[in-house]
Amino acid sequence: MNIFIHTIFPEIFDSFLNTSLIKKAQEKWILNIKTINIRDFCTNKHKQIDDKIYGWWAGMLIKAKPIIDSIENTIKENKLTNFKIIFLSPSDNILNQEKCFNYSKQENIILLAGRYEWIDFRVEKYFQEKYWNFKKLSIWQYVLMGWELPSMVFIEWITRLIPWVIKEKDSYIFDSYAVEENMKNIEHPQYTTPQEIYGYKVPDILISWHDAKIKEWRKDNSWKL
Repeated sequence: MNIFIHTIFPEIFDSFLNTSLIKKAQEKWILNIKTINIRDFCTNKHKQIDDKIYGWWAGMLIKAKPIIDSIENTIKENKLTNFKIIFLSPSDNILNQEKCFNYSKQENIILLAGRYEWIDFRVEKYFQEKYWNFKKLSIWQYVLMGWELPSMVFIEWITRLIPWVIKEKDSYIFDSYAVEENMKNIEHPQYTTPQEIYGYKVPDILISWHDAKIKEWRKDNSWKL
C-alpha cells in the first residue's frame, strides 16, 4: 500500500513513521508512506499558505490552489489510477473497524490533513466533481487544532489490518470490534506473568492447556455491546 500525506507540517509525522511496526512495515515494503508539504506548491514569494476568511469569519484558512496542485502532482508523478482521496475532517462519516478493513485493501491512499480554521471549500468542490473516489472522514465527533493526529490514527488503524504487518493474524481478526462479530464485541480479559499479583490470580482455565475450554472461556468472557 502507498500512502501520500498532504500536510503543511510534515515534521509532525517524522517520529511516528520511524517507530515500531509502522517503520518495520515500510522496511519490508509492505507499506510506503510519503509526506508532501503543501507549502511547496505556494507560488507567492513568502510561501504563504493561509489567508483571512471572506465574510469576516474568525481564524485563517488554508488556500485552495496549493492543496489542489499538490494532490494533482501526486497523482501525476506517481501515475496513480487506482486511489482514494481522503479528507480528514469533521463529518458524519465516522470511521469504524469495518470501514478500516475496506481501506486496508486499497492500493493507494491520498490523505489530506488540514490545519488552522480549515481549508477553502473549493478544494472539496474540485475533487468531488473531478474524482468519484474523494471521501470526507472523521475519527469521531470533536475538533482539533489540526488533523495530523487523526491522520496518524487512520494510518495505524488500517496498517495493523494489512497482512504481515502484525505477525499473528488472530491479533487483529478476533480483536475488539471484530467484523466477524458485527463490531458488537469487546475482547476478553487477558493476562501475563506472574500468575498472581496483589492477590489477583490468572483464571485457572487459562493455565490448563485445555484448548477447547480456553476458547469457550474467551467467548463467554467477551463483552457484547
